[in-house]
Amino acid sequence: MRRRLLPPLAAFLAMCFPGLGHLFLRRFGRAVVWHTTIVGGGIVLYVLYDVEPIDSTASIADVSAAVPTDVLLTLGLLIVLSAIDALLVGRATVAEARRSDATAAAIRQRASGDDTGAAPVEALIDEDDEAASVECPTCGRETDAEIDFCHWCTEPLPWAEDE
Repeated sequence: MRRRLLPPLAAFLAMCFPGLGHLFLRRFGRAVVWHTTIVGGGIVLYVLYDVEPIDSTASIADVSAAVPTDVLLTLGLLIVLSAIDALLVGRATVAEARRSDATAAAIRQRASGDDTGAAPVEALIDEDDEAASVECPTCGRETDAEIDFCHWCTEPLPWAEDE
């Protein structure tokens, strides 16, 4: 349940402060790039549009009226793109964690001697009822979890039966 909340929370944090959602996901390089892009883009746009200095004691309506619409739309678009990126990176991170957990569970099941004769595909089913891929320990490529060998390097997977 907690993993399901990571992507939306990262997107929300990215909307609140540029780069914070990526920091939350521990993607430090992306966080720096997004923060620099949005803050740097804001500075460049303010200079290009020759925005007058804003009075800090003015009301919110006066401040928002002083900023050109083109600047607000561009910065808003960059912030939304940052949030979408944080959401997608979060979803990929959660999917990778699920795959590695399922692979570790399958390896533990085979190592414990609970040999049913087939790979534990039931543990590797995604939410969309699609068989998940596992990473081959020999070549590192993703392979189908339903077979007992890597179809790339033809090495047996750790839970394959010894014959």
